[in-house]
Amino acid sequence: MLLGRTRQLLALISLVALGACGGSDDSTSPPAQDTGSLNIVIAGNSTGQTAAPGEKLPFPIAVTVVNSSAAPQAGVAVTWEVLGAGGSLSASNTVTDANGLTFVDWTLGNIAGTDSVRASIGNGSSVIFTAKATKTN
Repeated sequence: MLLGRTRQLLALISLVALGACGGSDDSTSPPAQDTGSLNIVIAGNSTGQTAAPGEKLPFPIAVTVVNSSAAPQAGVAVTWEVLGAGGSLSASNTVTDANGLTFVDWTLGNIAGTDSVRASIGNGSSVIFTAKATKTN
């Protein structure tokens, strides 16, 4: 009789374990994104800033990634690229936060003039920031 109850208990434990492991509704993993419908937009007043040549801009440059309904999208990889001799960035790759926002610090190039940075996402959507390196008197 004890052997029969042990088998029943083992069978019950096995069924519970199988139920916990199976299924495709894994609520802990993020939902798959349709990156084709995402857009990247400049956030705030990030573009058009000025600083002395070789200096960091006063404010980070930022983007928001949104879907076709303009809802912010978290977890989207953003690639940042200096165009021409436009200085350096604090990171070349970032990921959007829960508000669809991500940013980098931009140090301008050493020559006075207009510098540019491109931020892009995997589907080809991109934006270009400009900033002006101005000589101080």
